[in-house]
Amino acid sequence: MAKTKICIVGSGNWGSAIAKIVGANVTKHSDKFEDKVTMYVYEEMVNGKKLTEIINEQHENVKYLPGHKLPATIVRIQTTKLHALKL
Repeated sequence: MAKTKICIVGSGNWGSAIAKIVGANVTKHSDKFEDKVTMYVYEEMVNGKKLTEIINEQHENVKYLPGHKLPATIVRIQTTKLHALKL
């Protein structure tokens, strides 16, 4: 049976909190889910750096969920309105 692919649309407080939970469950149930979770992020600058870069490098959303590390299974992708509409 094929593994289920998971994605999260949004990276604010709620999206980041869910990413933490989903990422842990994907790792725990690796027999059922693909090992990477895509997080669609609206690009914005935080202290002169792209939020997507911060999330990828630090595994933390320092703007919306500071102090909470996101699992390494979370992979961010910058999104545009057009791309989001194609989901």
